[in-house]
Amino acid sequence: MNTYGGSFMYHVLDNDQPLVHVGYVIGLNYENPYINPYQEFQRFKTHPKIRSIFENGKRVSYGARALNEGGFQAIPKLSFPGGCLIGCSAGFLNTPKIKGAHTAMKSGMIAAESIFKLLSKPAKEHTRK
Repeated sequence: MNTYGGSFMYHVLDNDQPLVHVGYVIGLNYENPYINPYQEFQRFKTHPKIRSIFENGKRVSYGARALNEGGFQAIPKLSFPGGCLIGCSAGFLNTPKIKGAHTAMKSGMIAAESIFKLLSKPAKEHTRK
């Protein structure tokens, strides 16, 4: 009860095949040394409202992620020679809502627009300051 977290579930239709994207989030600052995020996710999937969605289903893929949630003050320098950080890697996670896809896409769009502007300038203007 004292651990930050939540879940999400997206239903999509891919080539007339119903798919479910599901995730479970547990903050890494939990105090209980015995908590097991994997076991908690398994327990979540057995909840009556969730279990019925998975019955007779087949797992297509799976993965795990660590989400950084340091807030504005924890955003690193976003550009470096030859690249840039965008999305969740840059810290653009909306932590209270556990939403990252929207901010990740928008940060990618802004990065692409900035790179396009830079590459559209004459070569002599590309020098670093």
